[in-house]
Amino acid sequence: MKNTLLLISAATLFQAIICCSATSPQGENTKARYEEYKSAMKYYDETEADYIILLENLEKYPKEAYLLTRKQILRKEIEQNRVLMLQARLEFEKALQGWDSRVQKMETGLPDSLDLRQIFGLPPPNDSLKYNDSLRYND
Repeated sequence: MKNTLLLISAATLFQAIICCSATSPQGENTKARYEEYKSAMKYYDETEADYIILLENLEKYPKEAYLLTRKQILRKEIEQNRVLMLQARLEFEKALQGWDSRVQKMETGLPDSLDLRQIFGLPPPNDSLKYNDSLRYND
């Protein structure tokens, strides 16, 4: 009996570890969207830093034709990267909401306390000690 309980406990623990280590599709999607957002943010920051350096150079050399054309190009790149970053952020937030709703559904679907008796369909521990009206003596 003791070995059986030990085996059942070990099997339950093993299943819990496997279930907890696996990430849901919503979780994987959220992580992918987050990486896309970080990448878009990185490109935006790099372009903005290049633009700041360009403006500093334009202060020194205001009539340099190359710097003036580069300014127009970088301005367009900043705007494009900003749009891409904001789109990536929206996709990340949608994925995050989807994952959050999945977790909430799981939370409401699980009982507060996990009881092995319920899992294996065993009666509650004090079920046999309950008072039975049908066995009362008639006075």
